[in-house]
Amino acid sequence: MANSITTKEQQRAKFALDKINSLGKIDSETANFFVGLPTMLLTNGLGQTLAFLLSKKGKDNKYGNKYITAFEAIREHLKGDKDNLKFLGNFNSMNQKDYLENQKEALAVANWLKRYARAFEEKETKK
Repeated sequence: MANSITTKEQQRAKFALDKINSLGKIDSETANFFVGLPTMLLTNGLGQTLAFLLSKKGKDNKYGNKYITAFEAIREHLKGDKDNLKFLGNFNSMNQKDYLENQKEALAVANWLKRYARAFEEKETKK
């Protein structure tokens, strides 16, 4: 019988797998985007990355909106406000310790999104 206690890492992995699965097919462009997401968080910071992702709302590729999927995955994982303005605004008034903890959690889930996006990427065959 399986143990019902899961680790934080197992919870992140399941959460990320569900988000990647919600996209359906993962093309190379989408997989590459998710592979770069952790680097984007480290380079630009959490607040700027989230603002960028939200600014791409509605710019779909043929397999779904990877930007909004990434934004919503991070927001849901951080248990953020459903109101995007309030959610982003919280980072402006957060103390440094809380901001860095949120960034660490976002990075942890982004790493799982990256792994699963690459794992389920459907390679396009060249003719």
